[in-house]
Amino acid sequence: MNNLETYQKIYNLKNLGINVIKDNTITFILLDNKNNYYTLTDDNFITYSVEIPLNIINLIKNIEKIYKLKIENYYPICLNNNNSIIFACKISKPSECIKEFNKNNTKLKKVIDICEKKSEYYSDFYSDEILLVEKYKKRYSFYNKHIKKKVLTEKRRGKKEYLTLLNKLITNYTSIIDVSCGDNDDIFKIADSSKLVVGNDINLYQLKHNEEKYNHVIFTNDNVLDLSFSKNIFDISYCKNTLHHMNNKEELNQLFDNLYNVSNKMIIVEIIDPRTTGCLSKFLNTFLYNMYLKDSGKNYLTFNEFKTTIDKKFKNNCDINYLSFENILGKYMIAVIEKR
Repeated sequence: MNNLETYQKIYNLKNLGINVIKDNTITFILLDNKNNYYTLTDDNFITYSVEIPLNIINLIKNIEKIYKLKIENYYPICLNNNNSIIFACKISKPSECIKEFNKNNTKLKKVIDICEKKSEYYSDFYSDEILLVEKYKKRYSFYNKHIKKKVLTEKRRGKKEYLTLLNKLITNYTSIIDVSCGDNDDIFKIADSSKLVVGNDINLYQLKHNEEKYNHVIFTNDNVLDLSFSKNIFDISYCKNTLHHMNNKEELNQLFDNLYNVSNKMIIVEIIDPRTTGCLSKFLNTFLYNMYLKDSGKNYLTFNEFKTTIDKKFKNNCDINYLSFENILGKYMIAVIEKR
């Protein structure tokens, strides 16, 4: 299966007919934080043949290197003539290799309209959170190389036990997605490489590092509040430690709706509010994750809030089972939600 066939399979995209887009290509449209749009200096878009055996992260890295750009996010826009796909790439600032073009160009109006609609989910508000990880990448490197390996070891985090539990929960599937994988690779470690395995996260910096380790995984860069995937395309969606990054009840409900739309079975894992757990969990959350690693998630839930929120959202259409898991980091709530 080549790149285009993969994207046609997983994404829910409009199919347009735009004669300025080449057939059998993956085409990238560039835009900045102010929704200014750019093309190459020779008036061509950045394009790659769909037959090139490179995954999307490789292509992004290639674009950054060749055109001296810093890409913050990428997301799918539409298909073209059913034989090409168009992605938008949000750049931090233009380079001398590209130039601005008129976004009122009638030939591209439909594409620009879709870009404008989706761009709100990749605004400066979300960019600030995304770029924090890259800004403090030396701290994350130290955390991964030393703290996780010598202090918060896999044994202390009960990694073996947790993966055994997770393995039991994801049986009988042909497709699975981790909707906000970050630097977490639980699903990638245990997923069958012959299945469709997708790792999604809004943080492109994290995806680049994951891609280097897991070549059987397809990586995507959607915001969990605006997933581009087809309805019920995945047997299982996995969502770990994401709920506390939602800013309000509206975002939380939007996340739940998106999980429900793209999968038949949902596994939601969330750490109990460390402030209520206390002791080491509270200490690590305050000083390691918030102060040192600058983790921005603050809206933690108690178990009662977790259960009440999920029950209210899913109990009429789904069977729900609750489990728990505890390690050195704290107590985790697990909801396994399956459509009837």
